Amino acid sequence: MVSTSNKTVYVNFFDAINDVKVKAIMAAVSEIINQQKPDVIYCLFSSSGGQVEAGITLYNFLCSLPIEIIMHNTGSIDSIANVIFLSANTRYASIHSSFLFHGITWNFAANTSTNRNQLTEILSGMDASETEIRGIITERTRLTPEEVQALFTQGECKDPNFALSKGIVNEIKNPAIPKDVPILSFNLA
Repeated sequence: MVSTSNKTVYVNFFDAINDVKVKAIMAAVSEIINQQKPDVIYCLFSSSGGQVEAGITLYNFLCSLPIEIIMHNTGSIDSIANVIFLSANTRYASIHSSFLFHGITWNFAANTSTNRNQLTEILSGMDASETEIRGIITERTRLTPEEVQALFTQGECKDPNFALSKGIVNEIKNPAIPKDVPILSFNLA
């Protein structure tokens, strides 16, 4: 799994974000670090997003690691996946990739009833989540809080040139994995 020349582990992830997958990713990354002792984990990353809490947990976990994480957008980084993507200090976007930003949504189960206090709690949680996400994005990019809020409201895809101009990525380039370097793909249930 490790290139002997530069101690880099290449990991491919193309999936949605949820509690089960984030737990599996954290366990796999911990195992890679403990067993392979790489200097760098190079993540080929594309995700439609998913659960906010799971995404923020993975962001904080990746930021805490004692090694370098490189993120490379290989398709589309949507919703909470933007936060995970921003956990790396070095970030790339493939030429044909995109970034989708939007505000928080809440799914109610069919035939669910709720009262005013529960709705207030849900709205408070949604506001808190958007504040957390906005804070991470403004801290890790050149986007202002007002620009992030506009992106949340617009809910539109942005191209790699936008990402480069706003500090979301450091460079636009297609991935180039060295020959004979093993790649780990996360295929999670």
